[in-house]
Amino acid sequence: MPHQASPVTGERTIGTLRHFTAPYLPALTAFLNKAFAGHRHYAAIAEADFAERVLVRPEFDARGLILAMDDERVAGAVHAIKPPATGPAARSSETRHHIAWLAVDPHYRKTRLGSRLLSAAENYLYYCPIYFAALNAPFYGIMERLWAPWYGSTESMTISAVNDRELVTWLGKRGYQVSNPGDVTLSASLQGREQPADPGLEERNLRLIPIDERSPWQRDEPAYRLRAWGSNGGRRYGGLVVADGDRAVGSVVWYPMPDPTIAALAWINLERQYRGLRYGSYLLDRGLAEMAARGYKCVEVHVHTKDNPEAFSLFRRRGFEVIDYWVNLVKT
Repeated sequence: MPHQASPVTGERTIGTLRHFTAPYLPALTAFLNKAFAGHRHYAAIAEADFAERVLVRPEFDARGLILAMDDERVAGAVHAIKPPATGPAARSSETRHHIAWLAVDPHYRKTRLGSRLLSAAENYLYYCPIYFAALNAPFYGIMERLWAPWYGSTESMTISAVNDRELVTWLGKRGYQVSNPGDVTLSASLQGREQPADPGLEERNLRLIPIDERSPWQRDEPAYRLRAWGSNGGRRYGGLVVADGDRAVGSVVWYPMPDPTIAALAWINLERQYRGLRYGSYLLDRGLAEMAARGYKCVEVHVHTKDNPEAFSLFRRRGFEVIDYWVNLVKT
């Protein structure tokens, strides 16, 4: 049967593009579990999980989640996201139009279905720049909560420069170009990580306070990220806060990946006036020792080599090795 181009509508014809509605959730998750399988860190998507991450969010707009249907079967889909007026994504320094992901059943890839979905997503967004699978795309990474993405890096459903070259080439022909290269994933073994010696926190009247989803940080902090994560909806995470009185002046935070032996390091931060005193190295080493004590075998972290060279150098000195490179794509 032919698959002709058609507008986004509610008609039940083969190849028709439709906006998402709740009855399509089982078919969509079944499709995504096939489309995303095989990617790094892939974890099966349950309907309740998709609803929690995406559908119940106040900034979710069903018009941007576009499905290509073959009768009752999803043949392809794309999620385009306009910048919300409020919510966690608004904490980004730049409001952006995103295409979080696009996937097509291999059976339909010679029907130009991918191009139709991409055009429909771009028409919904209506102007550039458009960022494809960006680190700060809402819903699918750790902007809202500390949870592992369904695939990709520890922080985002990203595009691998190593394994996704065909997709990068396909998008390049449609105006999407690599921008700001340097995103990498590093990994390190936790074997033999021991508690480091205190470099003199007490002498500066600083305390080290453990936090987790049951005892989140609720006091002052410069970035408001710890307080935003809070109890994390009951999902596990751990961390250490360097506190000056009631103020967080440094912190390290981690959370579990789908493989329970792997910890993801969400971030490490130390206010500039405390740098150069070995506090940053101590905070990382203490965090690694805590992860090891909790049974994790290795840890991974997503970092940008050029935008955050200090962190990249710190990780490399602590035995982290680059294991994947991520591509940032934008259409201007």
